[in-house]
Amino acid sequence: MAARLAPVDAERATLAEAAGRVLASEVRLDRDSPACTVSAMDGFAVRAAELAAGPLPVVGEARIGRPLAVLPPGAALRIFTGSPLPEGADAVIRLEWVSDDGGQITLLEGKANAPGSDIRPQGENAKAGAVVLARGIELTAAAVGALATVSPADLRLYRRVRVSIVTTGDELETSPRQSIEPWRLRDSNGPALEALLLGLPWVELRARRHVGDDVQLLTQTLVTSLDEADAVLLTGGVSKGAYDHVPGAVVAAGGEVVFHRLKARPGQPTLGAVAGNRALIGLPGNPLAVLTAGRRVVVPILRRLAGLAVIDPPATSVTLRSWTGSPLPLTWWRPVNLVEAGAAELADLRGSGDVCGPAMTDGFIEAPPGCKAAGVFSYYPWRP
Repeated sequence: MAARLAPVDAERATLAEAAGRVLASEVRLDRDSPACTVSAMDGFAVRAAELAAGPLPVVGEARIGRPLAVLPPGAALRIFTGSPLPEGADAVIRLEWVSDDGGQITLLEGKANAPGSDIRPQGENAKAGAVVLARGIELTAAAVGALATVSPADLRLYRRVRVSIVTTGDELETSPRQSIEPWRLRDSNGPALEALLLGLPWVELRARRHVGDDVQLLTQTLVTSLDEADAVLLTGGVSKGAYDHVPGAVVAAGGEVVFHRLKARPGQPTLGAVAGNRALIGLPGNPLAVLTAGRRVVVPILRRLAGLAVIDPPATSVTLRSWTGSPLPLTWWRPVNLVEAGAAELADLRGSGDVCGPAMTDGFIEAPPGCKAAGVFSYYPWRP
């Protein structure tokens, strides 16, 4: 399905808008890094041969952020980490390697100072024109720092992926009522998906709607949602029951089904479709399936639309202490609690409809088909 989709459009942006967004074009250094030769230490700028020959008077200082100083013959200049190396100097001697009486410095016995010592040559990090940030990366704090250093004239980011959520089913109560009939259900899937999206800074939530078991109304709602969003996420009504209208409504709204049903538990009935460059993903109605398939199916598709170069980053691993349950001929997503660094235990659940069971868990493992014993598994935290 990801192969059928392309990233959303790019837009110009400012540095203040960059954090967490996705870079749409590579950024190259506009000058060498460092831009001039600088001191790597606090100390004194010298000619190494002169210092080796005897004491040198300290006649001034070279400051960071100041124009290039000039080192007179037979003298030293106090210098600070990051300060431009004065013209005429060929080395920096560290503070702790000399005796300093306030007026002159003397090299301590057993210490040596050679040309090039404790300086960082111009372009040591990278040369002007080198790629410092690649297209398709999420701009972390470290990346924003590099971006600020380069200060590109034309910063282009992919716009945020617009997402709408549609929950389905006559049984759901979506208003915040304190008391409802015992045969009705409070909607947990819509809020859970919203919480998932709030963890993705490159996503913009456009709307959350609810439709009962009415295929015509559902079709119209999908048409409306597709007009405003790059991805429409549905919950419920996706299987083969008499009131499972999502597959038909998706097609009627212009969607082309790419897959329907996964070899995964929970979440087998999951449906994926495309309409132009827009994604429609139908998730089962049971809450655990929304959480697990949301994490493993929805998030990678949204990462593709967002322009991220890696849509399914490698998972971390945990060692499961014990195993329960018979082997299944499909992938099994099982909630776990982390008990110590790198170790986990299976959560005690009452089935995929258990809303409360996963609430205190940290994430889930992905057990391969046929698994029947504890071991090392891929682990996915609930927060992407």
